[in-house]
Amino acid sequence: MIIGLDVGASFAKAVLVDENLKIIDKHILPVEELKTAALRILDFLINSFGRDYGDVIDAVAASGGGSRFIGNEVLGLPVRRVDEVRAIGLGGLLLAKRSEGLIVSAGTGTALIAAYGEGNVIKHVGGTGVGGGTIIGLSRRILGVTDFETLENMAMNGNANEVDLTVGDIVGGPIGIVPAEATASNLAKLAYESNPNDVAAGIFNMVSQTIGVIAAMAAKAYGLEDSVIITGMLAKSRVASKIICETARLFGSAAHVPENCEFSCALGAAALAIQERNI
Repeated sequence: MIIGLDVGASFAKAVLVDENLKIIDKHILPVEELKTAALRILDFLINSFGRDYGDVIDAVAASGGGSRFIGNEVLGLPVRRVDEVRAIGLGGLLLAKRSEGLIVSAGTGTALIAAYGEGNVIKHVGGTGVGGGTIIGLSRRILGVTDFETLENMAMNGNANEVDLTVGDIVGGPIGIVPAEATASNLAKLAYESNPNDVAAGIFNMVSQTIGVIAAMAAKAYGLEDSVIITGMLAKSRVASKIICETARLFGSAAHVPENCEFSCALGAAALAIQERNI
């Protein structure tokens, strides 16, 4: 077996997989300090095997920005570094069971990866600094709230139309392909007295719609509008994933969130290490 490790800016994700890439175990930990995050999550996964884990686990396939702090060996296991773009692309295809697709890695920020031919061709097509970190940052400043689950519950109980300006507000109805209820300007009606739940809904709306729009445009540019795969920690959010997918579909792209979406990079790292016989 092999551990696929993804150490991101906000969370460390790890999966333990067998030679057929079946996920045996998985774990997520928040990142407080990049140098220790990998050790903490690896220690959690391998401890279930006791002292003989070296006879069961062959190696650690590491990716993500924080992986640069890991040496060539960790906890007695050899470390194989894997390119993050390739890991996200292949991992997204594996999770979605697709041969090609635009993988949208929505985490602290958002990356867009075009993958073709079962992952044999993978291109980094761009991205945006808008992501889950944007939700947390704006909410910290505007609402004084930083717990994501709390913010999500607030958003579910709020109405973004109370703080957003819609197309209908401006022109009285739909325009072109855009329906009247679509957002014309995010947070344009935000005021000091706005309800906190509505503000939370507006923040989620702005971030998620931005991701959905750029995903749809990139998918069309790369001929992948029939296979937009939303992955990453933000994709786990019921509020964010729904808005991202709805927005992408509004602009002609079919988007969906696969099971275990948050482990795309970790799974891809393990798969690439196995493919390249690095274990």
